[in-house]
Amino acid sequence: MKRVIFIGLAIILISSVSAYSQFLLTDKFDSFNTDLWGNYSHDGGFATAENGYLNLGTTEGIRYGRGTISSNFSLAGDFISTVDFELIKFNDYFSSATFGIWARDNSFAMLLSRKYDLNSVNYFEEVHFMVDGSWQTGFSTVTDGATGKLRLSRLGSTLSAYYFAEGDWQLANSFDLPSGYNSAVRTFLEAGNDGDAGNAPAVEVHLDNFYADAANITGVDGGYLIAQPEPGTIILLGTGLLGLGALAI
Repeated sequence: MKRVIFIGLAIILISSVSAYSQFLLTDKFDSFNTDLWGNYSHDGGFATAENGYLNLGTTEGIRYGRGTISSNFSLAGDFISTVDFELIKFNDYFSSATFGIWARDNSFAMLLSRKYDLNSVNYFEEVHFMVDGSWQTGFSTVTDGATGKLRLSRLGSTLSAYYFAEGDWQLANSFDLPSGYNSAVRTFLEAGNDGDAGNAPAVEVHLDNFYADAANITGVDGGYLIAQPEPGTIILLGTGLLGLGALAI
């Protein structure tokens, strides 16, 4: 009878745990790792890793410049991904810094951006999301910080974007994907300018401490990944149930 009780308890403990990431990948940008990232900068944009951070930027006067990197790896299933940023040259309108995810099958995307507003006064976060090529803007808020953190996540069918403020993560926006939209995603980081032709601003953004925690991470050598135990196993070990032979048949 005791063995039946233990098995029931184990099942309850495991089933009570929500979807959980099992693989971890980090990059502190001590160098530009071409195993992890591709450089897609264009129109005077640049992407370099130096002094322990990723430096993205644009060239003054070249409109629509983008310093862009996109992951060679993909995040599958539920995930959380974060990055730290510091705005170095970000003092003219149409300056932008973006953290995004893009479905491998191009069916959906979500972008969380830091932008200089049209009055050249305040910064703001802005969320764009796309399903089947249709884009929507979901959120913006005024803020005055030049440093911070951004986070994107997926739990089930829900994509969410957060920014860090007042000592905690603040939800910027979330939306639910249609049924069946389960593609793995790439992450990307970008600094950009738009401006008037011939008068686009120079932008420079430093990014660091990239972090991705996902149910599965594909497209990268396993040496870059840290496998994490399933939480149900952790709970069982913590309660001593495995040691008691609770799962013996």
